[in-house]
Amino acid sequence: MKILFATDGSDASNAALAALIARLGWFREVPELTLLTVHAAIPYKAAAAWAGKQNLADYYDEEAETMLSPARASLSAANVAFDAVKRVGEPADEIIHCASERGVDLIVMGTHGRTALANLVVGSVATKVLAQASTPVLLLH
Repeated sequence: MKILFATDGSDASNAALAALIARLGWFREVPELTLLTVHAAIPYKAAAAWAGKQNLADYYDEEAETMLSPARASLSAANVAFDAVKRVGEPADEIIHCASERGVDLIVMGTHGRTALANLVVGSVATKVLAQASTPVLLLH
């Protein structure tokens, strides 16, 4: 089984990962785990051009490492092998695209605990992935 775990480095993501790690024994075989983080692109092309291509790439890489760091530590402490992927773009789209690209069997992610009403008004990455992914999605809170 292949699992894609999407993280933004938040407390909610870290709690979801801890819940997943605690349940890895439920699987017949140890799943192949891909750890994914997506940084939203800087919305202003002029600002991106001003910053410079390499500076922007360095910024995205540093931010991604910050988001991945707690998950890397948790997985390493639990002796769980994983592959880490960093993307830039719209998070829900990138999660769905990565899942398709890698042929995963399950997308796992945390929720930020917003109410249904807040999700209707604000929206959330988890809601978008749940609605648009053709791969099964497991939301852990």
